[in-house]
Amino acid sequence: MDKARLIKELNEGNETSLLIETIISIAQTNDFDEDVVKSLCELITHDDSGVRDVAVRALCDLKGDLARLAAEIIAPHILSHNIELRNTAGDILAHLGEPSAEFLLNYLDNPDPDVRKFACDLFGLINTRHLAHRIHPLLDDPDENVVQAAIETLGNYQDEAIIEKLVKIYNTKEEQKPNVIEALGKIGSRKAIDFLIFALTDEKDDFLKTEIIDALSINCDDIEVARQLFSKIEEVSETIQIIILKTVAAISFRLGEEFTLPDNLRYLAYKALFDDDDDIRAAGLISLGNVFVKDDFPSLMNEIFKGNSDTQSFVLEKLLKYNSPEIIKDFFKAFYNEIINRSMIGCDIDFLSLLTYLWDETPDNNKYAVIDVIFDNLIVCKSIECSSAVELLFKLDYQKSIEKIKQLYVISDDNNKEYIEELFNNAGIDTSLIHH
Repeated sequence: MDKARLIKELNEGNETSLLIETIISIAQTNDFDEDVVKSLCELITHDDSGVRDVAVRALCDLKGDLARLAAEIIAPHILSHNIELRNTAGDILAHLGEPSAEFLLNYLDNPDPDVRKFACDLFGLINTRHLAHRIHPLLDDPDENVVQAAIETLGNYQDEAIIEKLVKIYNTKEEQKPNVIEALGKIGSRKAIDFLIFALTDEKDDFLKTEIIDALSINCDDIEVARQLFSKIEEVSETIQIIILKTVAAISFRLGEEFTLPDNLRYLAYKALFDDDDDIRAAGLISLGNVFVKDDFPSLMNEIFKGNSDTQSFVLEKLLKYNSPEIIKDFFKAFYNEIINRSMIGCDIDFLSLLTYLWDETPDNNKYAVIDVIFDNLIVCKSIECSSAVELLFKLDYQKSIEKIKQLYVISDDNNKEYIEELFNNAGIDTSLIHH
């Protein structure tokens, strides 16, 4: 039977389960034709939500001429007063992409500002940059919501042709300033960056200053801009300082430039590392540089115990490569103190296992420091759950681990000797090695 006719009969017979199965089968085999596409377009208004959902998913996957046909049929629904239908149509058109564009163009001139805005928003999602000139007139639209949509869409297009117009809007329309700032950040050209730097100096409002600094972090690839921003850090409030820190760190990291806070501003990194924002904490981590001091440890521990393996590896790599054995020992003492304070004995293995990936690049003196301090703290912890850490250390450096554990055994009392032997047994290591 003809597929489109089958869909029609199932629909008219109210056979919703069979109708759904039929649509899924057609989609899975990519067995579409013009009549099937027309039938599917009718089904997006079906009473049954399951039918609507499978029809929408099938339409969203169309390509080429069939996508163009679907877009032509679906586009008029953006005029609907039924919000759900209008939004469904918008989702389909956005997924279909460029084939939708020609059928949306006329709606940019629609008398209804809500329709103009919706069409403009869809162009932003479709990202057909070659049609940017058709969006330009909306920057002068009498409706401010439409103007906002145009600013956002053209910002997504990274359309440098509108920079002068955006500057004019910034200087004349207070309510559009945040939208202009974001768009200029996305455009990211030298001209856009220069205006944002000027606006940062001239702007009095802290919220807008924050928006400007955030915008500069999006696409800026000029280290001089980072330096300009950083030069202003002591002139602004602490809240703005943290935002500057995030932006400077992001630009520096993107360009492979080292960025380290001077000692008098290191407290900003500590504050950043206790922030809820992942990007701000990352900036705090980067801005500590390669060489740590003991004052860094509380904020570093806060990040370590969030359990993010990427940031844990970042900290460990810097610790092992660039820091002295003394700092390494102090770091791990702080780490085990934190474990005890949090009553998290045995949780160390996930963190310590990262040593495996960094060990070959670690200087010998630092390797010895790691083994010394971890074994010392395993004895202090006195938990049999530490056996996995013992096993790991022996895999990292068998000879040094044997030497260290023998030293500890000799100076231990009977209780500790018994604990050490139990650790060995649980780690699957021959306890006779201790006595040789």
